[in-house]
Amino acid sequence: MRLHTENKLTEREDIKIQCGMFQGDSLSPLLFCICLIPLTKHLNRLNTEYEEHTTKTKISHLLYMDDLKLIAKSEEELQKQIQTVKTFSDDIHMEFRLEKCAKFAFKRGKLVHSQNLVIDINKEIQELEQGKMYKYLGIEESEGIQHQKMKERLKQEYSRRLRMILISELKARNKITAIGALAVPVLRFSFGIIKRRIEEIKKKMKRKLERC
Repeated sequence: MRLHTENKLTEREDIKIQCGMFQGDSLSPLLFCICLIPLTKHLNRLNTEYEEHTTKTKISHLLYMDDLKLIAKSEEELQKQIQTVKTFSDDIHMEFRLEKCAKFAFKRGKLVHSQNLVIDINKEIQELEQGKMYKYLGIEESEGIQHQKMKERLKQEYSRRLRMILISELKARNKITAIGALAVPVLRFSFGIIKRRIEEIKKKMKRKLERC
């Protein structure tokens, strides 16, 4: 471990890790995110960002826990990003889940055919087939987000979990806690991603009030 200050560099001996972190420990996700900070820095240094035309926002990747989406202007730049991720993953002994990976290319806003992305010998990321979907943070995407389809699916899953909690033998206080911990997170990922019109929300609220 090295600590850089204005006047000197403080360096300590190798840290010997005696045991791992228990699954479910509250420190586990925090430490995992800290370990992935260097990956974000390496990707930013590549200068392979895609620039959004209207806002001029530059972005090269989206990262949430272990879900990573790479965004590049060309096949060559995407290959650079993949190689950086592979080198970093090899260093920390983290493996690609190739069966959960997909690669696709857009031209003028339309999904076009492209080659699979080669990572290593006999290892490649398959192109996303026409009509197929992939998931990022639980949201299905292709040429765009299937907003109406996802709203119905989220509604069904939220209602299922809510019913399961309400018919349980938990006390009222524990039911409220369970709703916040088990049911609400189903919708939380979609906030700010899935489009919901104000009129639509008002109609739903009106129907709920009428039922009460």
